[in-house]
Amino acid sequence: MTHSAWSHITVIGLGSQGLAWAQNLRDSGYQCSCFLRANSTSEKRAKAHGLNQVRNFEKSDVLLLLIPDHAHIKFLKENENLIPKGMPILYAHGASLVEHDTLCAFPQWNHLLLAPKAIASELREAFLKGTGLGAVYSVEGAINNKSELRSNILGLAKDLGITAGPYEVTFEQETRADLLSEQTLLCGLIPYAAKNCFDILIEEGIPAELAYLEAWHEVKLIANAMSQAGPKGLFELISPHALVGAQIASQTLFDKEYHKAIKSLQSNIWSGEFFKQVNERDLDQERKSALENWQNSLLQKTFEKMKDDLIGPKKDET
Repeated sequence: MTHSAWSHITVIGLGSQGLAWAQNLRDSGYQCSCFLRANSTSEKRAKAHGLNQVRNFEKSDVLLLLIPDHAHIKFLKENENLIPKGMPILYAHGASLVEHDTLCAFPQWNHLLLAPKAIASELREAFLKGTGLGAVYSVEGAINNKSELRSNILGLAKDLGITAGPYEVTFEQETRADLLSEQTLLCGLIPYAAKNCFDILIEEGIPAELAYLEAWHEVKLIANAMSQAGPKGLFELISPHALVGAQIASQTLFDKEYHKAIKSLQSNIWSGEFFKQVNERDLDQERKSALENWQNSLLQKTFEKMKDDLIGPKKDET
C-alpha cells in the first residue's frame, strides 16, 4: 500500500534520475508512466523497464519533472496546453524555480519540490538495501490544497526510500545550499584536490597505483566514515599521524584567503550571477572540455587500469 493519495505518476524524462524514481515508486506500488520527447534516446530504456509512454497527462496525478534544470522552462512552454490546470508538478531541485520565477510564469499549476540528497545510483541502491537517505521538500508553490499536497509529498518520499525527513525548506534555500556545496566541496573541491594530490605524488616518484589508492580511492572510505561516525567520531577513528596532519593542513589551507574565495563563490550564487554564467556558456562544449581533460589524465588511465579489481566490472545498463 502506498503512503500517498497519488497513484498514477508520470515521469518527465528518463535519464538516470528519472529511471531511479520510476523504479523505486513502481516497486512501492505506484502506476508509473513516462513522457519522452519525440525520438528520445530513452525510448529503448522505457521499453526495457516496462514503462509505458504517454502523450498526454489526463490520467496523471502528479508530474515528476526530472529532465535537466535548464530544460524546464522550454518543456513547460511547449506542453502548456497538455498539462491540466491545478496539476502538481514535482521538481527534484529548485534551481529553475529560483532562476526563472516559474511560479509567476505558470501560475496555473502547483509547483512543488522533493529533493533527495543523493545521486541517481545511490537513490536506487539505498531503496533496494533499505539504507538511510535524506531529502528536503517545499510546497511554497502550491496554489490550492497545500495541506493535502504536503501530505502527498511526505507519503511519496517515504515510498521513494527517504528515511531522514524530508525536511521543509524554501526553493531558494535548497537551490543555494545545493549549488554552494557542489562548487565549494562536492564537485569543485574534492575531485580537483584529489587530482592535485595525485599529480604531486607522481611528480615525487610515487607509483601511479599507490597514488591512485591514496588520493582517489580512499576518498570513499573517508566519506563513509564521515557519514557513519559523524564529525567527532571521525576524529576519534583516524590515526595519530592523520590527526596531526589534518590539524596542520586545516590551519595551512583554510586561511583568510580561502575563506574570501569561498565567500566570493557564495556571493556569485546568491546574487544570481552564476545563473547568467551558466546561460552564457555552451553546456555541451563545457562538458566536452571537462571530459577531455579528465580522459587524458594519468589519474583516469590509472582508474581504468584498476577499476575491475577495486569495484568489479561495470554492470550493463539498458
